[in-house]
Amino acid sequence: MRRRDLVLVMLVALYPLLVGFGDSPQGRNRKGNRLYRDGRFDEALTEYRGAQVLAPEFSALAFNAGNALFRKGELPDAIREYGNAALSDDYLMSSSALYNAGNAFLQAGQVDTAVEAFKSALKLNPDDQDAKHNLEVALELLKQQEQEQQEQDQQQDEGEQGEDQDEQDQQDQDEQDQENQDEQGEEDQEQQDQDEQDQQDQDGQQEQQQGEDQEEQDQQDQAMSQEEAERLLDAIEAAEEELQAELRAAKAGKREKVDKDW
Repeated sequence: MRRRDLVLVMLVALYPLLVGFGDSPQGRNRKGNRLYRDGRFDEALTEYRGAQVLAPEFSALAFNAGNALFRKGELPDAIREYGNAALSDDYLMSSSALYNAGNAFLQAGQVDTAVEAFKSALKLNPDDQDAKHNLEVALELLKQQEQEQQEQDQQQDEGEQGEDQDEQDQQDQDEQDQENQDEQGEEDQEQQDQDEQDQQDQDGQQEQQQGEDQEEQDQQDQAMSQEEAERLLDAIEAAEEELQAELRAAKAGKREKVDKDW
């Protein structure tokens, strides 16, 4: 990028009565130009500002102030001063102001605006080779920016697609996990039901076994009762027989003797 570093000197004829006086716009502008060439941009800007207070209508002062601001790195203020200078009726002044504004826009990273500024400068001064060169540089930078933006957009789209795919994969995984949990829950429920059924069967078998044991016990008890009854009957019969025998014996013992009738 080519930078045109120049300061303009106002014509002495504009202020014939103030020539040589340091407080005149011409004097302060010349002092500012000397300070600018010495690299003392803050002091140069002070002189240009003082001259603008005295003669705000002169575009050369805005142009020079813009240059000082540009060298100080205060690009928005520099561009503003170049814009004021570009309003000049002198097409060369306007073209130079637009050219310098294009450089300031490039410095600020506003490449698309710089392209328009260089184009405007060339419309006023088509023979300006520096403006042609810087326009080509700005167009190339703009092309690179557009390509980089396209690549960033593509990467962003791919990243978003990847995020969407990851999100879909995660959703599918969550659904699969949920299905597995549901299946496991069903299996657990089936196992629980089976365990309960087995327990019920076992309880039924135990109850049946207990019933059978109780029935067997009842039968045994009933059989024992029958045997005991039979033994009791036998004992009663034996007792009756013994009693009858005793009664018979008693009767026999009480029979009185009868004297013989001699």
